[in-house]
Amino acid sequence: MPMREFADRIAALSPAKQALLAQHLQQQESAGTDFQAISRRGDVDPAPLSFAQQRLWFLEQLEPHSPLYNIHAAFRIQGALHRAALQTALDAIVARHEALRTTFTAPDGHPVQEIAAIIAKKKPKP
Repeated sequence: MPMREFADRIAALSPAKQALLAQHLQQQESAGTDFQAISRRGDVDPAPLSFAQQRLWFLEQLEPHSPLYNIHAAFRIQGALHRAALQTALDAIVARHEALRTTFTAPDGHPVQEIAAIIAKKKPKP
C-alpha cells in the first residue's frame, strides 16, 4: 500500500480509533518487540527440501516425467531482438533466484536440493 493511501486511511479514522491506534503502536514500541529478518541460507550443500518440494519429489517418484506441474507459456517478440541484452537479463534473473539453479538428487534415498553456483560469463558482443 502506498504511503499516501496509508496516511489517507489513518486520517479517515474517527478520533477514538486514531487514539486507539496510537495507543497500540505505543505499546508495541515500549514492549521492545524485535522482528528478526529471515537470514540468508549459508552455502551449505546439500540443502534439505521444503515440505512443498518433498511433496513434488514424492509425486515425481510415483509418476516420473509427468508434465502435470509444468506451466507453459509462449511469448511473441515483435521488432528487432537485441540478443546480448536478452541474455544479460536472463543471466541476471538466474543469478538472483536460487530456485532457477536448483536440482534434486537422492544420494542415500533421501532427497536433497543442490544449488548450482553462479557462473560468471563473458559479456557477449553486441
